[in-house]
Amino acid sequence: MAQLSDILPLPARPLIAIVGAGGKTTTMYTLARELAARGRRVVTTTTTNIYVPGPDEAESLLVDSEAPRLLDKLSDSWQRHHHITVASEVISAGKLRGLPPELPVLFFQRGAEAVIVEADGARHRRIKAPAGHEPVIPLHTNLVLLLLSAEALNQPLSGEIAHRPEILARLTGIAPGDLLTPVVVAYLLLNEQGGLKHVPEGAPVCVLITHATAERRALVEELARLLMQSGKIAGVYSAERSGEWDRSV
Repeated sequence: MAQLSDILPLPARPLIAIVGAGGKTTTMYTLARELAARGRRVVTTTTTNIYVPGPDEAESLLVDSEAPRLLDKLSDSWQRHHHITVASEVISAGKLRGLPPELPVLFFQRGAEAVIVEADGARHRRIKAPAGHEPVIPLHTNLVLLLLSAEALNQPLSGEIAHRPEILARLTGIAPGDLLTPVVVAYLLLNEQGGLKHVPEGAPVCVLITHATAERRALVEELARLLMQSGKIAGVYSAERSGEWDRSV
């Protein structure tokens, strides 16, 4: 088992978009914490909405609806912090409104050495298919992390398991109640209107499978083989719990 930052193909200045379902926020903050512990200046943010981070998730929170002010605040904060979450405003239910997709790349001009963006929403489901406006991947993203939970594998398609199950059914040709087999899930993840939607040209895609318990290992390995055979995925990684990752193929 390894930390995620040890096994991902991270660019020199990573601008990472996290999409899909099954643990995006936890993955974002875990990866940021790993990089910050090595002395790198890391920004976490979203192009959708996220909850206000707790003290164990981010060292500092900057909120400003005016981009120039937000950038200035970020420049001034590196003297005190290595990991900063930024957002445009606080909205209802303790959530943060995210940033326009053109803004995250500018953080590198203000001292950031890694930027991690939650670029999708899934309402705590285990797998998802994107609506027309999703995901909102930042400009100049150079690594995409596509997530799903192993808890979705071989489960009947329903709204309890999947976010936007009607779109998932249309993209894969299955019906509600049909099983989300590794073959079906692979088809969804490799679909240009599914898991690969809006991925920038040239940006590698790594699939992260969370909740990969020993009982689900065979299903995870079958899915990983199907994904890697496609030639469209840079790597498939799985973890039973956050912070303990392994390459599946």
